[in-house]
Amino acid sequence: MAYGKKEGILYFGIPSGSLNDQVMRLLEKSGRPLKKGRQYELTTSYDPDVVFRVLDRKEMPQKVADGIVDCGITGKDYIFEAGMEEAVEVLGDFIFSKYTAQPSRLVLASRPELGIEKPEDCVGKIIATELPNLTKRRMKDLYGIEDITILRSEGKTEAKVNMGECDAFTDITETGATLKANGNNIVAELFTSNPQLIANKDAIKNSELLEKMEDIRICIDAVLQAEREPVYMVFMDVPTKVLPQVEEMLPSVVSPTVSPVVDEAWRSVSVVIRESQLNILAPQLLRLGVDGIVPVPAPKVFTQDMVKANKF
Repeated sequence: MAYGKKEGILYFGIPSGSLNDQVMRLLEKSGRPLKKGRQYELTTSYDPDVVFRVLDRKEMPQKVADGIVDCGITGKDYIFEAGMEEAVEVLGDFIFSKYTAQPSRLVLASRPELGIEKPEDCVGKIIATELPNLTKRRMKDLYGIEDITILRSEGKTEAKVNMGECDAFTDITETGATLKANGNNIVAELFTSNPQLIANKDAIKNSELLEKMEDIRICIDAVLQAEREPVYMVFMDVPTKVLPQVEEMLPSVVSPTVSPVVDEAWRSVSVVIRESQLNILAPQLLRLGVDGIVPVPAPKVFTQDMVKANKF
């Protein structure tokens, strides 16, 4: 068994570090609860054909490319840091971060008193970073700057500029608030990153493994879509005479369901609507004579556009 893998089992990489809690939470909400502990291999009775291996998030791209896992989730920044963007296949982009629901950014920052106000001011300077390869690539690609000295950091990067070890630093941030609160100026944004589901190029040739990967991606997408904006299954009683007008008004995620009731003057209508749309529509519907508008929260919504054409 290569890398201890059994035939017919999908080996799925879960990142360690800052993304771990979010990925574990999303897997649980997608129907694959895993008990967090000291084990490096996790399973769930709900999906017995999948083994989840906990791997270092920085090493995930290489582990996927080598086939130690068939697929895994890690940050786009770590994929590009490892230079593995061509060595793995991206199956999905997930927009979530450690604290917020927005992409993370690799930013170049410095102390105001050091006089670095634009990237060009870094020529000949020392830049501390946990992502040396990505930092060098982006400084060259975006600004044509190659004359920099990289100080590799394994943590507490921003402290190194305070202690005079470097002139500037790059760091991953979601809002930039912590950097600014500690007296740093963001000089430039070098890279936008988000978690990605990446797959081994040989593994996706196996239709059964690929289908399992896609099952997990679809379920996580459904959770994230519902979290970005609450979605409701809304039930309402609609006068038959205004039914065509109401149907035109409903910008549903999926088409509304219309059912007859005992009284021919009314119809029962159910529809999936986003919260922002419901708040605007509800008063308008009431003025048309619609009654009994009852929204029921939907924890996730599966739609046909989540199913991608199989290009493999």
